[in-house]
Amino acid sequence: MQFTKLFSCIKFVPKEFNSVRVVSRSYCAGTPQESTCSVEESNQANNLDGSKKGLVVGVYESGKKFELTPTAEEINQKTNGKLCKYLNELSSQLKLGKAFTVTDLLPEYSAVAITCFGPKDPGYNKLEELDETKENVRWGVGAGVRELQARGVGHIDVEPAASCRAAAEAAELAAWRFQEFSSCKEPKSRVSLYTGEDSRDESLTSEWNEGAEFGRAQNWARFLSDMPANKMTPVDLAQAALDTLCPLGVRVEVREGAWVEAAGLRALQAAARGGGGGALLLECSLARAATAAPPVLLAATGVTFDSGGLCLRRGRDLAAGHAAMAGAAATLAAMRTIAKLKVPLNVVAVIPLCENMISGQCMKVGDVVQALNGIYMQIEDTDNEGHLMLADALVYGQAVHKPSLVIDVATLTKGVMVATGGGAYGCFSSCERAWRTLQHAGAITGDRPWRLPLWEYYHRQLTDDPSVDLRNKGSGKATSCLGAAFLRRFVCCDWLHLDTRGVERGGPPYLRGRRMSGRPARPLALALQLIAQESSATPPAAAAT
Repeated sequence: MQFTKLFSCIKFVPKEFNSVRVVSRSYCAGTPQESTCSVEESNQANNLDGSKKGLVVGVYESGKKFELTPTAEEINQKTNGKLCKYLNELSSQLKLGKAFTVTDLLPEYSAVAITCFGPKDPGYNKLEELDETKENVRWGVGAGVRELQARGVGHIDVEPAASCRAAAEAAELAAWRFQEFSSCKEPKSRVSLYTGEDSRDESLTSEWNEGAEFGRAQNWARFLSDMPANKMTPVDLAQAALDTLCPLGVRVEVREGAWVEAAGLRALQAAARGGGGGALLLECSLARAATAAPPVLLAATGVTFDSGGLCLRRGRDLAAGHAAMAGAAATLAAMRTIAKLKVPLNVVAVIPLCENMISGQCMKVGDVVQALNGIYMQIEDTDNEGHLMLADALVYGQAVHKPSLVIDVATLTKGVMVATGGGAYGCFSSCERAWRTLQHAGAITGDRPWRLPLWEYYHRQLTDDPSVDLRNKGSGKATSCLGAAFLRRFVCCDWLHLDTRGVERGGPPYLRGRRMSGRPARPLALALQLIAQESSATPPAAAAT
């Protein structure tokens, strides 16, 4: 087993909406040409040209009219009202999530995408639990970037709009494309901030850079979870974490099978028994807090291919088997974000890695394994291997690091996918303050959680067999609630459990519907950033209390 940065960066320690369809219209010398191809289709037909520059500029809806943003007003004055002329022609078609391209607006740009940001400053929508001002900017910028990409534009400037940070996130997310195995790779799109007369505004530049980092980190999560299982094995995922996080100051340790066995992580071993590579435990730690405060513990499942084991998945579900490590990808992306932005917080991520496969040694229905804390668990469904892996990871992480808060992320159950349809990821919490922080982060980033019950009712459905301490399936039908009740037995401090099944693919229009989404990397990273701000604002005496 080879880790190219193993000895320079780590040491082993033996311690006990689908893609948006837009009707694109080009204007050359005032003559419109209409096309009805989708952006997804157009991207495959048009090669990106890095020498082509484009600009995304937006307008607000104001009743039946449009209101120019400051950037649009500046451009309209430069062009002697030409922008308003085009807007008059587009007035019946331009709306939030649509963009149109003109090619004769500014000489320095081969194409300018005119997009709509919806109503001006709609603010926070309590019913939607969403900051619509920021999310509308993402929709508008995403539509504009995708439209310019469809025109082969490789360098795209984006106006800051009402939220420079949201514009940067959307630009990075919309511009990204997975083409790792394409024999005809195209140049990567380059997105940057258009400041115009505000070119010296350092606050805008700072906001843009921060938002761009959030977007790039989620794109990394998208890349990791989009890789096929033969190219992203547990070893490959550990290597990717080493290569990316070590240079950012994150200490990365990879524990192999012998260490896992010696440490007594029997539940993790049971989940990995069917795979040829065995189990690994990936541990990433970052200490940036001003004081030696207890860290936040992140845990995630890194099942690089989930066949379901002996409870074999259906053929159409097997195609998504590599998506079972999406929780690990999002967690690593959040670590990358806070490391890159130098967030003053102590964070540790514990991620068990394996494949859940079928072999003569794989776990069987009815087997009983013992978790690290001594609880006996009966395996009723071999496709619920994530329960077993997280049980050992949570106990180990709490025993070694003594965290103040535990957050685990996993594509754990189908129940939450059925409940939310991919519109939100499920959240279970034993801490009201932590839940409110995550909810706020979701509203800001546009990637929202939905809180589900963590009741004793579900725990009883896992413990109603007196012959064993705990069952990994239970007798009820609310699989997401049963999964959370299972994990609760292994947590003894404030806790957030994120069940992300259903959001690992697709999402809003600025994400590509057919590819992995990297969710919820941005709200998780922002929640950690908000926790750091709260910790620094809390006096030491009050924190101790």
